[in-house]
Amino acid sequence: MVFMGNCGIFYNRMKNNMIEYLVRGIALEKESQMPLVLLKEKDGDNILPVWIGPFEASSIIVELEGVQPPRLLTHDLLALLFSKHGFKLLRLEIYGYSDEKYLARICYKRGLRKHTVDVRPSDGISLALRLKAPVYCDHVLSSSRAGNGILGENLEMLSSEILFLEPEYPGAV
Repeated sequence: MVFMGNCGIFYNRMKNNMIEYLVRGIALEKESQMPLVLLKEKDGDNILPVWIGPFEASSIIVELEGVQPPRLLTHDLLALLFSKHGFKLLRLEIYGYSDEKYLARICYKRGLRKHTVDVRPSDGISLALRLKAPVYCDHVLSSSRAGNGILGENLEMLSSEILFLEPEYPGAV
């Protein structure tokens, strides 16, 4: 399902039900060795783990570490198109959870018109990092899916290797 539309009233109503999160790092789930991005509540201690694919994890790590690949990655190209053509990424919203997957959308504008597009959370996070846009999560979803501290009692599910975790990384959103 792809939703594209004008986000005017909808955007303002949803904005009040969202909590801002910062990208804290990438970790590996112990059993499956699948990467997940760790989002930390900006004004709290909750950590929201979002399972992502290895290619998306690589894209996020490249941006977090400030690596300049010889050719543009897909997310770099999209960020360049946004910038060159006058689009502004306002925010990424993680707004739901269905079939064991998070649902997300980007809200962007060009001129006075605002729009939303449904995206995979990993693509939205990668784009938000590149365009310095905030990441938000619905407060109900956040309270039900996030763990306290660094995943609270679920810390055992992570391997001992966290691929990138900086407390005050300047590029993290």
